[in-house]
Amino acid sequence: MWLSTDELAARLKIPAKTLAVWASAGRGPRYARIGRYRRYRLSDLLAWEQEQLDKSGRPDPDASTDRAQDSRRRPPSKEDRGHHRDR
Repeated sequence: MWLSTDELAARLKIPAKTLAVWASAGRGPRYARIGRYRRYRLSDLLAWEQEQLDKSGRPDPDASTDRAQDSRRRPPSKEDRGHHRDR
């Protein structure tokens, strides 16, 4: 089964233009040119969706450490600085 750009955009709930940008950048799901149209095979799309899920589902073991260090090094916000002036 093949999906058109509009059908895929509706499925992913993204603008069709985003798919065009991804295609020109070599990103996004695999597609075939049929005439002047891009068509996406459902099996390729399902594989790509699983890859995206796998990428986002794997926490980076160093990421939590980095975030904790970043929060400790965070400069004071305007609210923090304003609070100190009132003392």
